[in-house]
Amino acid sequence: MNFNVLYKSLACFSLSTIVALLAGCASTGENSASSPATSASAGHIPSKYKADDGRNIEIGNSSPADGGLSFKEPHMDKCWIAGGFNFSGYDTLYIAPTLSTAKLHNNEEQRPHELAKENIPIELERILRTRGVFPTIILRESDIKPGGRVLKMDNTIIEYAKGGGGARYFVGLYGGGQPILRVQGKITDGTKTVFNYEARRSGVSAGARMGGAFMKDEDIQLEDIRSMTLDLADFMSAVSGKFQPR
Repeated sequence: MNFNVLYKSLACFSLSTIVALLAGCASTGENSASSPATSASAGHIPSKYKADDGRNIEIGNSSPADGGLSFKEPHMDKCWIAGGFNFSGYDTLYIAPTLSTAKLHNNEEQRPHELAKENIPIELERILRTRGVFPTIILRESDIKPGGRVLKMDNTIIEYAKGGGGARYFVGLYGGGQPILRVQGKITDGTKTVFNYEARRSGVSAGARMGGAFMKDEDIQLEDIRSMTLDLADFMSAVSGKFQPR
């Protein structure tokens, strides 16, 4: 037997094994670092995810800003989370009654405007309850149990228009006559703001664009609210680790 050949073969095998093991460790570390909870503290969060219902979602690239991360979220005008925050580790999310600073154009907008204020927390609670990000979600401050870790979510309507079926008949496909809803919101942990956003919707559904002339303003508005709350829930689910990066 040629022992020199055998020795060289064993040496090469050992070196290859070590390299493979190191590569495996590096790969495992990379996968762990890409998980939302870990990457949030590291200053990077993946931008694309696979939702539980099979949808591909995107929350946008993030960059450091104001002691946290700012996102170029494609569904929101503004989106920011505090450093190290990822929505998890809390017992309760309290969604406060919606406020409004929007200037109404006429008395006909008063009722649908109030309806929008009511529906925003209802739709947020409905969609977030299915995601499991927060063990408990409440809409009344009196339901907060003492001793738990609580987040508070405030939402304020800053722009509003109820729209009109007549205008939608002629130019609804291009956005004319569609309801307008712009909302600013924030989540606070005590006195510290840990998340804020701004989002606008205006007849985003296919039905509103193609057949909006035959739909009620309130129905289109509800679809817009559901679109907005879905995107908020997707963002929270992705950042908290409920969705897997892709």
